[in-house]
Amino acid sequence: MTRRMWVFALASVVAAACGRSNTPPVVIEPQAMGMLPNVPVDPFGTSSPAYERLVELTDAARTTDWDGQAESLTDWLEAQTVAVEQALVLMKALRVGPSDAYAVANGRIALLYEHIAGTLTEAEGVVPDDPTKYDWLGQEFALWEQANGFWGRCARG
Repeated sequence: MTRRMWVFALASVVAAACGRSNTPPVVIEPQAMGMLPNVPVDPFGTSSPAYERLVELTDAARTTDWDGQAESLTDWLEAQTVAVEQALVLMKALRVGPSDAYAVANGRIALLYEHIAGTLTEAEGVVPDDPTKYDWLGQEFALWEQANGFWGRCARG
């Protein structure tokens, strides 16, 4: 076999292994909703009062949107912080329950962190000329890291 034939054979194997073909790639359109619409929101039901309260708390916090004014973000952020703290307290009660419910609860908290981080990212665009009075500037990166940590615990569950 000549060198050219080896190169062609190797390229064919690599192309086949990578799934390359003449078929055009599938285009995935990004949507605001990250989950597929047919995925159940609560696959394990309400396994305990703590889980039920955590679902209510995280759903209410995630549906509370910021009004777009830099001056009101501090109050909105305070309410979101309280919701996260209460959800984390409820997580302690779930540690001794079913691991599936605990994993899903981690995912719910991750979604809440993503909601807050996304809002902070959006809010940086409306900061007035004096950004020194806004202590939340630049904090969205820490919140994205928190969300990733909770997603990791969700996946391990």
